[in-house]
Amino acid sequence: MEREQMPVDVLFVGGGPACLAGAIHFQKLVAAHNAKIEAGEIEGDPIEPMVAVIEKGSELGAHQLSGAIMDPKAITELLPDWRTRDGFPLENWVEREELVFLTPTGHMAAPWIPPEMVNLGKPVVSLGKLVKWLGAIAEEMGVNIFPGFAGTDVLWEGDKVVGVRTGDRGIGKDGAPKDSFEPGMDLLSPVTIIGEGPRGHLARRVIERRGLDANSQPMVYEIGVKEVFELPPGTIPDGFIAHTLGFPLDLNTFGGTFLYAMGNDRACLGLLVALDAADPMTDAHHLLQKLKTHPYIRSILGKGRVVKYGAKAVTIGGWASMPKLFTDGAMIVGDSASFLNPFRIKGIHLSMKSGMLAAEAAFEAFLRGDASESVLGVYKERLDASWVRTEMEQAKNFHASFSHGVVGGMARFGLQYLFGPGEDVKPFTADYAHMRKLTGAAPERERIEYDGVYLMDKLTDVFHSGTTHEEQQPAHLKIVDTEVCATTCAKEYGNPCTRFCPAQVYNMRMSEKTGRLEMEVDFSNCVHCKTCDIRDPYQIITWVPPEGGNGPDYGMM
Repeated sequence: MEREQMPVDVLFVGGGPACLAGAIHFQKLVAAHNAKIEAGEIEGDPIEPMVAVIEKGSELGAHQLSGAIMDPKAITELLPDWRTRDGFPLENWVEREELVFLTPTGHMAAPWIPPEMVNLGKPVVSLGKLVKWLGAIAEEMGVNIFPGFAGTDVLWEGDKVVGVRTGDRGIGKDGAPKDSFEPGMDLLSPVTIIGEGPRGHLARRVIERRGLDANSQPMVYEIGVKEVFELPPGTIPDGFIAHTLGFPLDLNTFGGTFLYAMGNDRACLGLLVALDAADPMTDAHHLLQKLKTHPYIRSILGKGRVVKYGAKAVTIGGWASMPKLFTDGAMIVGDSASFLNPFRIKGIHLSMKSGMLAAEAAFEAFLRGDASESVLGVYKERLDASWVRTEMEQAKNFHASFSHGVVGGMARFGLQYLFGPGEDVKPFTADYAHMRKLTGAAPERERIEYDGVYLMDKLTDVFHSGTTHEEQQPAHLKIVDTEVCATTCAKEYGNPCTRFCPAQVYNMRMSEKTGRLEMEVDFSNCVHCKTCDIRDPYQIITWVPPEGGNGPDYGMM
């Protein structure tokens, strides 16, 4: 099949904060270089490299979801005047914060918050709105942004990355082209910077083929489920935030919650649950609804109504899980490379800085006409010399500390906090390896009376996510062998994907043909969180990108 080819000088894959910060920083480096030529400080002709960003969402921000209280360190380096720039999407400044431990019926406020977790004076933002704002700045600087284009394959020349192929459109359920078929495009570039977010599809291919994770711990994750509420005027004070531990999680499952006041009498509530949870019955969406029944949460949000929902994996391995970040022709940035501090549960600033440092390496490669591994290695050198390493390395053993329970984990990490993490990285295993098998029939879970306003069933929340998919296409959730679902998994784990999926994609339904329960995949519900790909105990489910532009529409999330 002949495909259109489009050569660019630098290609960013993913329209998140890492790639957009990188694209903006690259253009600033170009402008500074040309200014030196104009001033006679260096010889040569002005340069005009072509920089492109592709994004699988229908528009920038459509697939972005985070808390988010942003540490402004990176954005201040990138755009020193961000506070006064027109249109910065500020929701609130943090003015009051609480760290609370929830019991099943009560709560206790912490008398002290570790300095690293203090958020007073920081901006509360919608990540979706933030990347839209960054995208507009990038376009003003000459960056070409292409939303609705999903990167589906890495283009190789030997073992060197030479670009990315975008997905075909108009493929039928049977895999055959429809009348509307449009082949994907080959974007060719000497430098490809991959920042697709957690469990990135192309990042995994590059990491696996080049063995970039040979000297790192596995990527590990939490699932974050989040709702946005509209509240009666004056219900929640501007600038109020709270983080909670405890209920509805047990002491063997790592996680916590966040509650932030947003602008226009809105608030968001999110629950993070580790995907190494041992209990196969763990259902993050159900736990979020259970959380909302707690008196502390209900006293703040109980008069509100849910207007938006989303779910996304959050990488929590931090420095320990970070693979080698560069290879011939490519670099990996942001959540695709584990740029999140699991102690602070903050990563926007780290992702942005990773994109900026990768942009510096790409700029040097452009000037030299050489994007080999030896040149792109300056990315890691500058990372190691930056505040990113200073911050992240202190929490390198955070995840390992909690491998055997929350109480012991808090004690172990408390000692590390006081005396340092030590020289060595303590090993841990992939999330899926921790799920325990059922010892009998799957237990019934606590019933929640959904009201469709404050307490939501999964399918109603999927509606609130704005998720849409062209249904006449092959399913983008690939199960190697559904016989495992109907037999082995049903017996050993009770089909945990029917619970851990936060969008009710996986359902066991009676088949007239076989007379038994069979797996049905309702892929049109998928919110692209990647939980199934991560947590499936048999590792037989793989998430791949659907047609570009499909998926959730998070907007304000």
